[in-house]
Amino acid sequence: MKPMAGLRLFVRQDFEERFTGNVVGTAWALVLPLLQLGLFGLLFVHVFNARAPQDLGAISYLAFLALAMWPWFAFSEAVGRAATALVDHAGLLGKVAIPYWQLVLARVVVAFAMHGVGFVLVVLVLAFNGDAIAWSHLPWLLLPWTLLFVVACCMALGLATLNVFVRDVAQIVPYLMTAMMFSAPIFFALSALPEFVSRWLQLNPVTWPIGTIRQIALGAPWPAGFVVGLTSATAVSLLGIATYLRLRRHVEDFL
Repeated sequence: MKPMAGLRLFVRQDFEERFTGNVVGTAWALVLPLLQLGLFGLLFVHVFNARAPQDLGAISYLAFLALAMWPWFAFSEAVGRAATALVDHAGLLGKVAIPYWQLVLARVVVAFAMHGVGFVLVVLVLAFNGDAIAWSHLPWLLLPWTLLFVVACCMALGLATLNVFVRDVAQIVPYLMTAMMFSAPIFFALSALPEFVSRWLQLNPVTWPIGTIRQIALGAPWPAGFVVGLTSATAVSLLGIATYLRLRRHVEDFL
């Protein structure tokens, strides 16, 4: 079977397992991000009195938050679900020779596809609500979304491989995702922080792509830190690939 044909097969299989004939699961996949957004919006707007940066124009804080949350939902779910892909398919891998990366990347693709559609719907809802969306700038979203997808694929590949040998990795991933979420410019703008703090946060591999997605959608200048962000994303991606290549020959022995 050709590599891409195998990947398409596992993407379709993962999608069907999650959504086909499972009305509750499908509804929950759509409702849960909205509930999370509503909870964070309630907390930051009404408790902490958060406001969107003035240099972004007259937009609501909820719009500011939503445009960064949906890329984060895609990334965190992709890495979180893909980290257990090899262990979850241990029975299949013991019977059939399958490139391990196909099982991992299939879960990443499904997560990004689902939340990518959610992001489009969010943009439409925000525009209908009166928030200023820069429609002519939206094609540029492909660049940061692609970078975020690549980092998710490589990071998931490394974590899924490590999880075969150290099963505690799957338990650590949620804490890792939480740390990455609160150190990325999702709830705040880097420009609102002291310079030395923002420089450190730029080392988070999702900081630049997520911040750029929001800036592009609002027609604001692209954030600084492209070189640092790209370097960080490349380093994390190469580490994930290197981990996979180094350990893949021993995976079946530990499943």
